[in-house]
Order: sequence, then C-alpha cells, then structure tokens
Amino acid sequence: MRLLIVGSLAATAVAATTRFSAVRATIEQVHTGDDALHLARHDSFDAIIFDATLSDMTGVQLIRKIRDVRCTTPAIAIARNICGTDRAKLLDLGADDVLAQPTDGEEVAARIRAVVRRVGGHTQSALRWGPLSLHLERRELSVNGEALHLSPNEFRVLQVLLLRKGSLVRKSALLDALYSDPDDSEIKSLDVLMHRLRKRLTAAGADGLITTVWGSGYIVREPVEPVAVPPAPTLARSLGLALAVH
Repeated sequence: MRLLIVGSLAATAVAATTRFSAVRATIEQVHTGDDALHLARHDSFDAIIFDATLSDMTGVQLIRKIRDVRCTTPAIAIARNICGTDRAKLLDLGADDVLAQPTDGEEVAARIRAVVRRVGGHTQSALRWGPLSLHLERRELSVNGEALHLSPNEFRVLQVLLLRKGSLVRKSALLDALYSDPDDSEIKSLDVLMHRLRKRLTAAGADGLITTVWGSGYIVREPVEPVAVPPAPTLARSLGLALAVH
C-alpha cells in the first residue's frame, strides 16, 4: 500500500498505527497543499491522508482542488476539535472519511484499509475476484474455495493488483509495495515473482487473470467464462439426416 501523507498531524496519526508494517506501506510525506496536489496529479497512491489545516491552505481547499483535477484517490482528513459544519464540508467536497484526533492507531489503520477497499469496489475484509478470495486479516488466499499458500511478497503483489482490478498497475507501484528503495536486483526479481505467482494461480485453477502490459506493468482482468461449444454432428447423425432428405 502506498500512502501520501500531508501535514504533521496526519504523519503522527499514521505513525501511531501498528498494522502498516504487516502490509509494507510506503510513505510519501509532504507538508503543504501545493506539494500534495502536485503529487496527487502526477503519481499513484492508494490513499491520501491530510491535515484539515495546512500552512498554505485549508483541508477543504485541498480536497476541492484534488477532486477538481479528477484525482479519485481515497482521501482521509485528520483534524483536531473539528466542528460538524467543517466535517460536512470535507465530506461533501470529496473526502472519504474525517478522523478527529486523538484516535487510536488501530482505528486509523482500519479506516484507511476500509476506505481503500470501498473505493476499489470491496466492502468486506476479503478481496474477491472470480475464483479468488484474498483474506486481508488472516493473510490467506483461497482459489475456488481451496486454500493456496503464498509467500509474503506474493500476497502483497496480489493485494495491490486486486485493489486496482481492471486498471494498469505499473511495476514501480508494485516495487514500492515490496521494497522501500528497490535496487536493480530487486527490480529484476519482480519478474521472477510475477512468473511464480501466475504459475501458482494457474495450477490452482485461476489461469489468465493477470495480464502483462509489456514495458508498463500488469492488469487483473475480468474472469472470462468458458464458452460452450456445441458438439459436432457425428457421422451417423449426418448420414441419418441425408437419408431423411432423400
């Protein structure tokens, strides 16, 4: 999971969580709304966590600008002593949640996960796509109801792909989910990891879900239902029809 953190209050809230080490969140932190807007427009994040009050603009102004540039990344505002009117403005302008500080770190982590799932079309703690069920809390995968063991890195990659199902996930985003500062050997190892993951899925009966976009990244495609092909007429049936005609 890749997070854009905007402001010191948001940074403190995320630092208080204990869950992100388990999902290997990559943090990009800035302190102004202008910097956040630039990154939101030109980079890819799973969620934006921002202060309701920044040095150069309010949280209301930031979320309005983020949505005005058609950035649909899930966004959560962090605030102290926020009134109902300001909370409503943030939500109406496109914030997906508003958290008042202090908030328990576990709740912050759970709300971030819930918002990312919901915006991605998932409302439960399991990501389901075709024959796949990825259970986030238990860190387990099942294919057609049968458990399939994955390594931690395979699980993280599949989680990122399912959260963005139907969209191109660039290799850089997968590397950010796996490594804090990937080097050349780790970049090359991603191809090996993807080959191994697809091989495991195919063997379990989930073939063809992950498509490679050469030079760019990967896409999880809509499962394709097999097309029933009518049986070819047998020789006996063909002869019978010929005799009936005569």
